[in-house]
Amino acid sequence: MALRGKPTNQSKATSAATTDVGEIFVQRFNVVSIYVVLLLLLAAGIVWSGIKTAEGVQQYHQDYKTLQDMKKQQRKLQVEHQRLLIEQQTFSATPQIASRAVSELNMYSPTLKDKLIIQLGAPVATAEPKAVVSEPEVNAPVDAGLESTAAVAEAGQ
Repeated sequence: MALRGKPTNQSKATSAATTDVGEIFVQRFNVVSIYVVLLLLLAAGIVWSGIKTAEGVQQYHQDYKTLQDMKKQQRKLQVEHQRLLIEQQTFSATPQIASRAVSELNMYSPTLKDKLIIQLGAPVATAEPKAVVSEPEVNAPVDAGLESTAAVAEAGQ
């Protein structure tokens, strides 16, 4: 085998077979820097890959912790929502509303004498005003809008 176009003898052929790739590069190109540059690039790539992997794992742990916190918050909100639905069903029951209206607001169901049906074109019936005994809370000042409604109702009677 000839290196650089020179014929080789037997002793050079046996010594060339025992040399490694680095020595061939040195003999052939007289440049070691290509081999060193490739090794440095490979080492830099390995280090960069390790850093990016560590960053990815760290980001995964942070995202997983955030996910667990959000799941915990969702469970709390779901329990609160169920509690509010039960409370809404409890307070929306008709007997509950009626008992609260009587106990807290002092309301009562009107009797037939308390009802007045107003129709267009019908003659106006006059009724004798009744004396209503009420509690002191009911005798509180009435809003101006309610006074005008009361005046209209009295005019209709």
